[in-house]
Amino acid sequence: MTQNIDVASHPDEMRSIDDLKRRNAIKASRTMLLMQWPVYTVLGLIGILLPYLGSVDEVALIGTILLISAMTQIVILLKYGINPGFAWRFSLTVVTVIACILVLTGALENYFSIEQIVGGYLAGTGGYTVIEGRYSFSSRHIESVVYCGYFGGVMGLMLFTGWPDLTWWTPVTSLSLYLLALGYTARVFIYREKK
Repeated sequence: MTQNIDVASHPDEMRSIDDLKRRNAIKASRTMLLMQWPVYTVLGLIGILLPYLGSVDEVALIGTILLISAMTQIVILLKYGINPGFAWRFSLTVVTVIACILVLTGALENYFSIEQIVGGYLAGTGGYTVIEGRYSFSSRHIESVVYCGYFGGVMGLMLFTGWPDLTWWTPVTSLSLYLLALGYTARVFIYREKK
């Protein structure tokens, strides 16, 4: 049996439902950050250090980094389930999987370069980070989360447009720096929240 709630006569109940939804969204976002910061930090370090240790196929490295990121996001989706913010996290996972497939298969290499694919991915995920930071973490040390999103967006646009010269600024470097920044930001945010 369902009970209809009259919003006008029960504003406190509606406020408590909204508070509960907000707390669930914050919990989901915190869980996502808690699970991702070690993965992103390690992937970022691998992406930065591995090319200096020897010859590495950049496309395979980017594809592997994106694949591991996508698998981490899928685990988070399955662990947390359908709760507030699910659509955002699902969309981010789909974008990561699509970017991974495009990089590994070279399906659109006649239309888009690897720089444009990774740049579009970084710009999109940077935008997601800014939106989630403002929505889920309002008044909870969001500055670092939002700045990290802006960083990813700017790096993505720089890669997509080819500015500055991409001789030293490669897609794997950009992706790795963004993952390091995201991992650091997530770690700082999580431990600030515990205090």
